[in-house]
Amino acid sequence: MEGRAALWHARLNSERDGDVMLRAFATPGDLGGPPPIGLPRAETLEDLVTLTSRAELTGPGGGPPLVVPSAPLHAEQFIVTPMGASAHLRGAWEAPPASEKARFQQAGRRFPDLVTYDHITGLGRDQYIRVVTRGRLSTGHEAQHVTECKRVFVARPGDGIVAYLQQEHRIVVKQPEVRYGGGTGYKHGGREMPFRTLRITDRVTPLIQEPPPGNPAFWVCLQSSGNDHEFTLIGTDCEGRKVSFTVPLVFVPDGTEAPEQKLALLYAPGPRLDGRLNRPLGGQVMAMAQPPADAPGSTSHAVGTLTFGLGVPDPAGHRFAVGMPYVSAAKVRVPAIEQFTPNAGDLPVHFNDTYLRQTMEKHPAGGYLDLVDAVGLTFGAEKAGGVASPNAAVKVITSQAGVVPDVFKADQATGEVVDALPVETIQAAFAGAKLLGFIDLGRILGGIAKESLGTLRQLGDDQIEAILRAPDGLLPAPVLRVRDLADGQGKELRYVWKPSLKQPQDGQDILDVSHAALTLDARTLRSKDAVDKATVDGRLSNFALDFAGIARVEIADLKFSTGPGKKPDVSASGLELKFSNELEFINTLRSALPADAFGSGAYVDVQPAGIRAGYELALPAIGLGVFTLSNISLSAELAIPFDARPVSFRFSVSERQHPFNVTVSLFGGGGYFSMLVDAEGVKQIEGALEFGGNAALNLGVASGGVSIMAGIRFALEGDNVFLGGYLRCNGFLSVLGIVTVSVEFYLELSWEKVGGQSVVRGRGTLTVSVRIAFFSKSVQLSLERSFSGAPGDPTFTDCVKPGHWHDYCLAFAP
Repeated sequence: MEGRAALWHARLNSERDGDVMLRAFATPGDLGGPPPIGLPRAETLEDLVTLTSRAELTGPGGGPPLVVPSAPLHAEQFIVTPMGASAHLRGAWEAPPASEKARFQQAGRRFPDLVTYDHITGLGRDQYIRVVTRGRLSTGHEAQHVTECKRVFVARPGDGIVAYLQQEHRIVVKQPEVRYGGGTGYKHGGREMPFRTLRITDRVTPLIQEPPPGNPAFWVCLQSSGNDHEFTLIGTDCEGRKVSFTVPLVFVPDGTEAPEQKLALLYAPGPRLDGRLNRPLGGQVMAMAQPPADAPGSTSHAVGTLTFGLGVPDPAGHRFAVGMPYVSAAKVRVPAIEQFTPNAGDLPVHFNDTYLRQTMEKHPAGGYLDLVDAVGLTFGAEKAGGVASPNAAVKVITSQAGVVPDVFKADQATGEVVDALPVETIQAAFAGAKLLGFIDLGRILGGIAKESLGTLRQLGDDQIEAILRAPDGLLPAPVLRVRDLADGQGKELRYVWKPSLKQPQDGQDILDVSHAALTLDARTLRSKDAVDKATVDGRLSNFALDFAGIARVEIADLKFSTGPGKKPDVSASGLELKFSNELEFINTLRSALPADAFGSGAYVDVQPAGIRAGYELALPAIGLGVFTLSNISLSAELAIPFDARPVSFRFSVSERQHPFNVTVSLFGGGGYFSMLVDAEGVKQIEGALEFGGNAALNLGVASGGVSIMAGIRFALEGDNVFLGGYLRCNGFLSVLGIVTVSVEFYLELSWEKVGGQSVVRGRGTLTVSVRIAFFSKSVQLSLERSFSGAPGDPTFTDCVKPGHWHDYCLAFAP
C-alpha cells in the first residue's frame, strides 16, 4: 500500500445508554462462502441466525410459522477499524418446544440447540469465545456441552512469546436424576430397566476431548488420557435399594438430525464397546424385577455385572433412542444354585421373554430371569435317600418357586406361555437323572399339563406341604429355593419335587411305575454361624420291580429319611414277592415271608457305597412220622447303591454253608437255593440237592457201617454255567478198636461252560485207609478225564482259505 492512510474507527451505540441489540440474518455459508474453521462453528452461526431473527420463520409447506424463542445478541462493545473489529457479544436463549423439531426438519432448518453465546474480539483477533449447546446424555439426563476458546500467551525458547487460541470442552449435567419405568416409552413397560431412577453425581466433567468430526453425538472421553470418562451413577431399584456404579455415556446435542442413526454408529460393535456396556457392580444387591407384594426381596440378587443397551430392541432391528437405557444381560449370584455348586460364582442371565412381553403375573411360575446356559445340578443318590439321583438342568429363575427347569412353551410372537414343552424336551432336561441307581429318570417322566404349571406361581411352605400330602398332588418341575429363617437365624435351602410318572412304551425297564408316585424333599438349614444341618426325605410308592420275568417285587411304600446326628432310616412296607415261570415252585416257600419284610424288624446296613435292607427268617423243624425237615431259613435282601450300579434283589432258601436237612427213616439229604437278579437280568443262580442212606452194625467185638450219597449241584453266574452230579460210597470195619479199615469211593461227572468254551469232566477216586494201633496208612487212587467242546460253529474264514476264495471269484469273472 503506497501513500498515507488515515486511522479511523466507528462505534455502534444505542440511542439510550445500554447494550446494542444485534440480529444475525445470514451465515457465510448462506452467501456461498466456505464454512468457518474453528469457533464459532457453522452450526453455531446457523443457530444464531435462527434465534436472533426478528422475522417469523416460515413453517413447512407454507404453514404456520415456526415457534422460535427469538432474542437478539447484546453487544457491550462493537467497534470497526481498518485493523479489524473489536466487539463483546453475548446472548442467551430458551429451548424451542421439542414438538417443533419435526417441523424444523420439514422446513429444511436445523433445530437450534444453542443455549448461550459469548464472544470477545480485539482488532480482529479473537480473545475469548464461549459456546454452550443443549443436549442429553444417552441415559436421558439433560446436559450441556460447554466449549471455551481462550487466547493464551506462551513463551517459546528462541521464538519469544506466542499467542495461542486454546480450546477447552466440558459436559455440565443440568438434570442430575431421571426416572424410568412404565409410561416412559419403553416397549415392555419398563420391565427391561430394573432401575426406577438413575442419579449422576458428576455435575461437571474434567476437560474432555474435542468431539470428532462427522457425528455431532460423541462418547465423552477425557482430554488427559483419551479414555472414556466414567460417570458415577446411583441407581434406585424398584424396592428403593440404591447401588452405585460407573458407566461411559454419549452426549447427543438436541439439534442432531436422525439421532437414532448417529447412535447406531456409536454403538456399532468395536473393540471398546463391550467395556463400555458391561459395567461391574461388585456384588451389590439389587432387585432385578418388581417382586410380588407378598414376597419382598424375592427378586433380589448380588450382581457382578450389568450389560446395558440403549433404545428399543426389536426382532426387526434395534431402534436406538436417547434416554432409554435398558439392561440386556447381567451376571448375578443365585443362592440356591451356589448351595449345590459352590464354585458357580456369577452366572450370566437375561430377562425371561414371557416376563418382558407379558409381565411376571402371566408367567406360570413367576419367572423373571433365564440363565443363559442351563446349570446341571448333579446329586448323588445319597442326597435323595438312594431312591433317586435327581440330576436336573435348571434355567428359569422365579420369584417364589426358586430355580426350575425350563418346561414352558411360549408363543414366539407374543411370549405368552401356551403349554408345557413336549415331553421329549422335558426328559432331555433331566438327562443323567437316575431312579434306584440305574433307571433313567427322564424315560419315565410323564407329560406336564398346562394347568399344573400354575402350581409353581405361589409356593409357600403351606402350599408345598399340601401338594406333598395330596395323593394326586404334583410339582411338575423341581423347585430349588432359599429362604431366610425367622429372627435372622440363618437360611434354608430346599429342593422338592413330585413329578408325574409314566410307564415307558418299550417295556425294557424292570421298574413298573404305572401307578407310582415319587416325592423328593431335601432341606439344608444353614445357621448364622455357617453350620449346616441337612434332612432328606425320599418316597417312592406303589411300584414294582420285575426281575427277568422270574421274580416280581411289589412295594407299596419305599421311604428314606435322614437327618443330622441319626442313622438313615429306610423302610419298605406292603412288600409282596412273587415267582413265575421256572421258579414258580418257590411260591409255596416264599409265602412264609411277612408282607412287611423290609419294614419294622428288618435289618438296614448303611455304608458309603449304598444301603442294604433285608429280612432273614428261620423256620422251625417240621416232623411228621418218619419225615423230618429242619434247618430251613428264608431270606430276602434289597440293595440300593449310591453309585451307578443298579438296584439288586437276592432271595435264598437256606445257604450253601447252612443247607436244609431232609430225613426219611434211614434216608436223608439236604440242599439250598439262592438267586441274585438286577436290572440286567439274572446275575446268579445256585442250588444243590443231596439224598442218600446209611446203615451201621455193632456186634461188640466188631462194628461197621456203610453210607451211599448222591447229589447234583448247579450254578449260573453271568455267562458261566456249572452242572455236576456225584456219587459217594463209604464203608468201614473196626475190630476191637485196634484194627480199622475204611474205604471211600467217589465218582463225579460235571459240565462247565466258561465264556464260549465248554468242558465235560469226569473224576473217580478210591481211598483205602488202614489203622493198626498207633500206625495208620492211606492209599488213594484217582482217575480224571476231561473233554473240551468246540467254542462254536466254524466261521466262513475257517472253512474257506483266501486262495480258494480268490480262485472261486475268478471262475465267475467276465
